[in-house]
Order: sequence, then structure tokens, then C-alpha cells
Amino acid sequence: MTRTSMMRLAGAASAMAMILATGPALAQWATEAEMLEALPDVPWYSPYESDSVGRGWDYINANEYQIVGAGGPGAVGEASAMNGEAPEGVEPLERDLYTSDDFYVDREAWTDQRYFRCNSPLANESMWGAYGGNTSNGDNPPLTTAWGFCDRDYPREGIISPYPFETAQEHYEALLAETEAKGGPTQYTHDNPPPDWSGRYVRQPYENWWWGRINQIPTQLSLLTDEYQTRVVQEAYHQGNTNAAQWPSQYCWPEGAMRRWHQFAVQQPHQLLVTPNLVQWLMGTADNFLFQYNIGRDFNYEGNVPRLGQDVPRWYGESIGFWDGDALITWTSNVQGWVTHNAFEHSNQLQIIEILTPFETDAFSGLHHEAIFYDPEALLQPVRQIQWYAFDNDFTTGDPYIFIECNQTIFPIDGRATPTSPGQTIEYTVPDRFGRPWATIQEQYFEQDMERPEAEGLFGF
Repeated sequence: MTRTSMMRLAGAASAMAMILATGPALAQWATEAEMLEALPDVPWYSPYESDSVGRGWDYINANEYQIVGAGGPGAVGEASAMNGEAPEGVEPLERDLYTSDDFYVDREAWTDQRYFRCNSPLANESMWGAYGGNTSNGDNPPLTTAWGFCDRDYPREGIISPYPFETAQEHYEALLAETEAKGGPTQYTHDNPPPDWSGRYVRQPYENWWWGRINQIPTQLSLLTDEYQTRVVQEAYHQGNTNAAQWPSQYCWPEGAMRRWHQFAVQQPHQLLVTPNLVQWLMGTADNFLFQYNIGRDFNYEGNVPRLGQDVPRWYGESIGFWDGDALITWTSNVQGWVTHNAFEHSNQLQIIEILTPFETDAFSGLHHEAIFYDPEALLQPVRQIQWYAFDNDFTTGDPYIFIECNQTIFPIDGRATPTSPGQTIEYTVPDRFGRPWATIQEQYFEQDMERPEAEGLFGF
């Protein structure tokens, strides 16, 4: 099948509201209206269902699903019940995330959305006032935390990959073989240049499951192995219960590869450079994301995972790719394991297949971006994410990219993220960035009396 039959788009214009977030690492705009005013005057395109004949599977449009959790970005003041009271018709559990003194022993309850009071990952991490001070945990938190909506959820079948491949290598090689059967891959040179995609793009403010607004937490857990389920609930507990969230961006730690797909990490226009041998994405808000696709190269398979350079994981991995006409297919491997807060952790085994195709309109107006994530250590099966980028300009107008240097002013003091001032002297333990430092802090200060499974705890990836 062709790239376009794998995901067919139509150019129906729509006006979608962008969600304003003013978390610890983002304060570019004071209001949502100010941010919308700053957006470039470009057309927006709404997605249509994929070609089910070519794919054998219908895409489940995430924009048709409502926000799940109480409070948080895009749901200020919304809740099915406030101040700890259960919604009408819902029987609360005797013990849940907000009343528990040890989430480890509650494992059997994790699959019940009532354990999280039907809150989404994003709502749970927002309960103590993140994202503009929207608190929904009542007069006596965490006991009085509000309830989300138990009848809302984006289905698991909309998250898992529709493709039959078990590994990224198998997927990439199948796409390459398909392209070769048609006489490809397409070879571009300076005299015969690749598609003219270079320029700045604005990611369409389109809902997706990775952002964590339309999912129940147990649905997220159903994607993961037992170990990575535990890691998700550990983070959720220290966000919603102990109010001891440890977000990498607030400490100027690396963002990690999967953070690129999160809504608040890449608010700046995406900058794309296309050459015959290298395609490069540059983007960021709290940190800079740099993804480079090496066209026509092959991986070295002698090591823990396929790689280009040394057998050492890289924060954003290493990528190869090829052209199939005006479609770009890439494979990223050798990624450093890390966390994306309110989503889940990925391991050093993470590999990503990406397919970039232009919108099917009369003139080039943007890119459709499909990504399939393979991580046998963290995921029970591959998952998929879809995004759209509207073309803004070709570098001849507009502000240049603002390169980010993070100046740390927040430090983990007594286990909590605490703002500090210049000249202030504090006692500080240097974290091991390759050993899950967020969990190390939480376990040291807030889990002394918990029954943590023996195989878990102060370990890395």
C-alpha cells in the first residue's frame, strides 16, 4: 500500500482551541487569548478517519472524546463530584490513591478507575495547583480530592499500534521492502532536491492520548508491563497524594525522547531543515529537542540495540531514514530511558518508527506525522501517536528559534521541589540522572514505611 493509503487526510478547515499551560517550565503567555493572538495566520486541518480498506482498522478520533479528569488544563471547575464526595451512582473504594498510606499494597485495585477517582493522569498531577493554580483537591487534601468522570475514556484500541509488527526493525524493513518493490527508495541530491519542507511549523492543537487528558489511568496501565505499571502509580501517588511531584523540567534535567510528543514541551514553532542526506527537527520550550534523521544510512547491530555511534544510549536516540517519493520514513533507536510526567517511563529499549507525509491539499500546507513506539521492556505491545503540523513560514519571516538554556532555580529540598533565590545556600545531593532520580527522591523521603516489592526501588533502566 502507499503512504497515503496508510493514512488519508482531507483538508477541512477547523478552528480548535489551544490549551494554555503555565506549569513550572512554561510562562510565555499570560492568558490563552494572548497565546492565540501570537499564533501565525495559517490554516488548520482536522483529521479524518484513516482508509480502513488499506489499513484494515479504523482510526479512533481522539477529538471526539471528552476530558476525563477533574480540574486541570482545559477543565477548570469541572468535576463529577467535589470535596471528596463520590459521584451519584458510584460506590467509592474503601481505600484509594488519595487515602492510601502505601500504594504498593493496593496493586489489585490499580485496575479499578475508582482507585484514582476516575481522574486522568493530567488531572491527577494538577490537583495541587499546577498549570495556573487550578486546585481540585478540596479543603483537606488529598482526602478531599475531586472525582473525574467515570463514564469517559479514550479506548485502548485507539492507542495500540494497528500494524502486525512486533519490532521496529521488522516494521522499518517491511516499509523499505515495499518501497524497493516500487523501484525506491527515492534518491535525492542537491541537483534533484527532496521535498521543500524546510521551515517553521505549528503543531495543531489536537487532542491525543499521550497528553493524558482523555484517558483513565487504568487504561494507561493496561499498556504496560508490571514493572512500568508500578512506576506509573508511584508517580501518580506522589503527584496526587503526597504533593511531591518530581518533574525533570523544573530541575533543568533532560526532557527525554518521549517528552517531544507532550503538549507543553514544544510550544515554540517546530523548525524543520531538509537536505538530501540529513533531515533535522529543532523544537522546545523548557529544553531543546534535536532529532536528526540520517538518510540512507544503516544501523550497527552489534550492541544492546541498533545504533549509529558508540554503544551508549543518547537522550534523543539516533535515527536513520529513507524517502518513498514525498513520504519520509525513519527509525530511531539507542534512546536513553527516562520519564514523561503524567504519561509513563520508557526504557533504553525504546525504538520509534515515524512516517511524515504532506497534507493532501491543492498546495503544501503542513505535515501529517505518524509515530509507532516499540519498547519490549515497558510496553505489552507497540503503541501509536498521530500529530499534525501546519506550515508557518520558510524562515524568511517571523522570529528565529529561541535556543533554550535552563537556569535552575528549583531544587529538591526535603523531597519537594522548592524555589530558591540567588545567593541562598542549600544542602543538595547530586542526583544520578541514569538511576531514576525522581523515584530516588520520592522513595527516600516518602516511602520509608511502605512495603515496596523487593525487586523494585532504587534502580535504573
